Amino acid sequence: MIEKMELKTKTINRCGCKAAAVFMLFSLLLISPACKKFVEIDSVTDKLLASQVYTSDATSNSAIAGIYRQFKTNLQDPIFIYNSLASDDIVNYSPSVTFDPYSTNTLLSNDPRLAWANLYNIVYATNSAIEGLSAGKGTSESARQYYLGEAKFNRALAYFYLVNWFGDVPLVLTTDVSVSATASRTPAAQVYTQIIADLKDAQAALGDDYSYTGGDRSRANKWVATALLARVYLYQKDWVNAKLQADAVINSGLYSLLDGPTGIFEQNNAEAILQWSNYSSESNFSAGNFIFNTTPNLICRDNLLNAFEPGDLRKTTWIASKAYNGATYYYPYKFTTTSPNTTEWFVVLRLAEQYLIRAEANAMQNDFTDAVADINLIRLKHGGLTTALPVPADQKTCMDLIMNQRQVDLFTEGCHRWFDLKRTGRIDAVMTAEKPATWQSSSALYPIPLGDILKDPNLKQNPGYQ
Repeated sequence: MIEKMELKTKTINRCGCKAAAVFMLFSLLLISPACKKFVEIDSVTDKLLASQVYTSDATSNSAIAGIYRQFKTNLQDPIFIYNSLASDDIVNYSPSVTFDPYSTNTLLSNDPRLAWANLYNIVYATNSAIEGLSAGKGTSESARQYYLGEAKFNRALAYFYLVNWFGDVPLVLTTDVSVSATASRTPAAQVYTQIIADLKDAQAALGDDYSYTGGDRSRANKWVATALLARVYLYQKDWVNAKLQADAVINSGLYSLLDGPTGIFEQNNAEAILQWSNYSSESNFSAGNFIFNTTPNLICRDNLLNAFEPGDLRKTTWIASKAYNGATYYYPYKFTTTSPNTTEWFVVLRLAEQYLIRAEANAMQNDFTDAVADINLIRLKHGGLTTALPVPADQKTCMDLIMNQRQVDLFTEGCHRWFDLKRTGRIDAVMTAEKPATWQSSSALYPIPLGDILKDPNLKQNPGYQ
């Protein structure tokens, strides 16, 4: 049994001067690739830094905690806001033009908000962790294996977003600058093969509860890796394995659906599988972009509002309204405060998605009875609805019900709606109807940043972009 340590990211600075110093060193490792566009990494400097990080349980812990911190700090806006704007969840009513390229699907390759650099920053950090921990210098064997599992989970998560935002992407599994400097795009299928391999390694290495994090659901365990693996298999249309992995999470006994929609972002709630934590002094700045204070900001699209059944508590609880200049505007209200607090955390994985994964896997194997049973459970638990839906007669009808539940339960979370429209082949029909003036099929993939295209002769741009 690994000796219990304080792993909460919000308390890293309490671990002592040595851990704090190493955390600062690790921050340099994280910052360095982004500033140097990843392909210009100073391998000598960074390897020297890494050699000082993975030398004890405490310093290795601080370094791995820093990877989660990078996700939370740099990816919350792309995941929660930009992709909700790109889909049919919300529309920009604010005066800020920074949201417009996402809201209208007119991104340019020089857009500074593209998540490419931040994600490859994390990829580099996880590769550095895997190399540093594999060297086995100073970190106890039990802790070393656990941290390797966390590093591989986070690398898988980073590549999951990369491949779904950008399509074929360079698959870089080393800190060697000679490899990354001239990396070409790897077929998405091969990237997914690596994601699955990393998640299986993480499953084998990680514990099956949250005792390693003092009860906080802020870092990966076996079930976190399993939940993401279920999603990945679903995206790969591997229905048998998607159901198998979702079943494992559902039957683990560690999670339960909330009764009603309140509290979905509460810290360590019973449905949360993985959350990104806040420091006690931090405000939920992504949430602040949703909340309507004095003028309309990010407003729910009619397509989302009309997707709810009458009497669905998710609509009245997770969507708020406010009058302005004689009109009523509706906005997402899953986050209830922007004040500095530790009571609301960003949800990365939660149990409802696992039921919906299982429902879809069953539907695609023509088991409509079990599929609709999971749909009705979500409707009952979260929506407060009491009339059960009948068993669908065919696969299309069943899939329509599942996509509807995914829309009303997962809106503005985790890129679900944007990715769902793409992976099910519905994106052109939905977006042409929703945004007829600006939608083009090529917008389903984001542009690779122009600066990286110019620096790497082997890196080619996505169609439709310069």
